[in-house]
Amino acid sequence: MESIKELREITQREKIEGRERPWGYRVFQRGPSIYITWLLLHTPLTPNAITLLSILSGVGGAYLLLCPDWKVKLAALFLFYLNLLLDRVDGEMARYKKQFSLKGIYLDELNHYVIPPLFFLSLAWGLKDATAHHESLILLAGIWAGFAAILLRLTHNLPYGIFLKKYVKHNDIFALPASSPSISDLRTHYSFFYMLLRFAHQFQDFFIVVVLFILALGMEQYIAPNAFLFPYTSLLLFGYAIYLPLLVIENIIKGILTIESRMSELSNTIQK
Repeated sequence: MESIKELREITQREKIEGRERPWGYRVFQRGPSIYITWLLLHTPLTPNAITLLSILSGVGGAYLLLCPDWKVKLAALFLFYLNLLLDRVDGEMARYKKQFSLKGIYLDELNHYVIPPLFFLSLAWGLKDATAHHESLILLAGIWAGFAAILLRLTHNLPYGIFLKKYVKHNDIFALPASSPSISDLRTHYSFFYMLLRFAHQFQDFFIVVVLFILALGMEQYIAPNAFLFPYTSLLLFGYAIYLPLLVIENIIKGILTIESRMSELSNTIQK
């Protein structure tokens, strides 16, 4: 078996080099994931089995979030962190063993579509009877944030679905303009806003979401123990109920402006 350093080179290089990644990705996600990968490579478990374990970890975290005890909620957040780590491990194992499958991609997408929304919904349900805020407001915030989490993933993947479902089959009727703005064009033209949006997009990363809620739970217990139950956690949930839909709107506007150039890029990629 290769050393940890060699294993990183084999399984992580393409995921790290030349890519913009959110805060903590290299240190707190890819950092520990390689040790779990090294350990699981000594077992008969397949990458798809690891993906299933990742989903189960997220579902288990969602169940524990329903408990009113803050210590149980903290344990739930660590299960969500484990979900993230295993989501990295399954890909690392697949690249090392060269075991790639469409079933694995399907399970991976299912993980990304189900677990983040389930996190917000379960969090809201677990908070509704334990805060000073009205029950309906907490539930609405959880539903709104969860729905936005699904839409964020959907708007990210939508161009690929349009390309395969519509453009490839009917490219004769979808004439592309001679020139249309691309993502890179928008970044160059609106460089200042791009820097602001790049910073704002950091907080949609599910790892950062989990970290922020861990910090909120800790602050409630050790900084403001006499405040209403879960004041910071509730406010953070309200914040995400506002923040995530705004990102969805930004994604939709960006998608409308660049959809033609995305089709052209995808078409050129296939022709190569």
